[in-house]
Parts: sequence; C-alpha cells; structure tokens
Amino acid sequence: MFNVAPVVAIWLAWFFVAANVVGTKFATPYAASTLFMLLSCTVAAVCFIPYLVKTGGWKTLLAKKVWPQCLLMATFGTALPMTFFMLALNYTTPANAAILNQFEMVYSLILAYFLLGEKPTGKQIGGSLLIVFGVGVLLWQTGISVQLKGDLLILGTLWMFQVSHIFAKKLPQDMPPALIAAARAIFAIPVLAVFCAVLFTVQGPLLFTPTWVLWVTLGFSAICNYFIGNTFWYTAIRNMDLGKATAIILSYPVMTFILSVLLGQDTVNTYKVLGLILALSGAYIVTGIIKGDKK
Repeated sequence: MFNVAPVVAIWLAWFFVAANVVGTKFATPYAASTLFMLLSCTVAAVCFIPYLVKTGGWKTLLAKKVWPQCLLMATFGTALPMTFFMLALNYTTPANAAILNQFEMVYSLILAYFLLGEKPTGKQIGGSLLIVFGVGVLLWQTGISVQLKGDLLILGTLWMFQVSHIFAKKLPQDMPPALIAAARAIFAIPVLAVFCAVLFTVQGPLLFTPTWVLWVTLGFSAICNYFIGNTFWYTAIRNMDLGKATAIILSYPVMTFILSVLLGQDTVNTYKVLGLILALSGAYIVTGIIKGDKK
C-alpha cells in the first residue's frame, strides 16, 4: 500500500511507536483510555477502507478460518494492552513506560518454555536478568508512590502482546502487511465498543473533553501509529531480516525518553538512564541480536 523501502519503513515505524507513547500521555487528562482507543482504531479502520475495497481484502478478513485469529490478535495485541497502557500513563511517565516494555522479552521466554517446551539458553537467561535489573532500578527509584501503580500496571499487561503474536502466526502466510495492520485496527473496534458500553453502564459517561491537544494526539495515534506505523512494521518484518528489524525497533525507548524530556513529561536522572541501559542490553541479548550469537 505504501511504496517505501523496508529499511525506511522500519525507521518510520520506530519513530511513530516512540512518539505515540509521548502523544498518548498528553491525551490522558482529556479522554478515557477505552474511548480514546476506540476512536483511534475507528479512524485507522476508516483509513484502511480504500485499500480493502481496492484489493478485496474484506473477503480474506471475513473468511471463516481467518477472522477468529484476527479478533484474538487484535484483542490481545491492541484492544486490551493498549487500553491498560494508556490508563497506566495517567500515573507514570512515557520514558518509564517504554523502558518497562522491554520486560515483554522475559514473558516471551516464559511462555515459550511452558507452552512450547523451549528451554532458554544461558545468554537468554542472562539477558532476562539484565531486563529484570533494569526494571528493578526503575521501580526502586519510583518507590511506593502513585507512579508505581502505573509501572506495575504496564508490567502486568505485557504478556498480552505475546499471546497476540501466537494468533498472528496462525494467519495465512500470504496476507499482505497492510491487511494484517488493518485487522489489528478493525477487529479491536467491537472489543473496545463492548468495554465502553460496560463502563458507561457501570460508571456513567466516559471522560471526553474535546480540545486541540486531544484532537492532535488522537489524529497522530490513529493515522501515524495504527494506520501508517503498523503497516510499516509489518512491511519491514516481511521484507527484511527479522533480526535487523527487531534490533532497530527495540531501541525506540531511547527516542521516547528524548521526546519525553524535551516536551517536559520527564526528567533525566541516573536511575532512568541506568534502567534504560540495562533493559535495552538485556532485550538485545534475549532476542539474539548481538553479533556473537551469529558467529
């Protein structure tokens, strides 16, 4: 759908992921996380309509053997984790959130061991310990505070991404990258709509204060992240070495940290820098990106 080189696609996806964390933080005072995500995915889905009509992608997405996998992928890859992620940003900083996301690698090893019987290597265990130490540094710096609530909420939802990957792998191998990205947005909508309806019934009208800040962040999240960014990510991993793509995307917390500090959402301190270094180093080792694994 977008005629760009894979290397360009991965770097753009890298930036959009990093910036989306910061942008979403700005939206938290103005919209409930579930409603914000519902609107973001809806706008992204609308952007995909011309592509789906032109290519007939609707038929693939609605196929009997495909749509259940798409629904589960979107539920655990977008609807649930991203809603909780935005909720957590009410309490913690974008930099913390991005660094803590590296803990997903630890969940990956744990699930692979229990579900697939894959025993981690010594380097993977060592890398996991580095991630744990990095996360521990951040939690230690946070202490018993409201920010800790946000940090723990993020850690408690990262396993969902790994579950989403399981269902994504079951999709037809010939599905175009844009179609997978479209599925992530489209099939998240009914799940988020149900969440919004339940919350409305339980607690009344959801927070939504239309301001220019909300409209800008909503537009960026929907168009740049869930429409363009996800498409670029799947384009990259389908057309370039997965190791290289993963190595690049893993470093996005650095850009999130920089943007967060520049925009006044975070401050630089020893704990954050040390946590960032440890978590990223561990993530690189766990995924086998270091050169030594290729010799």
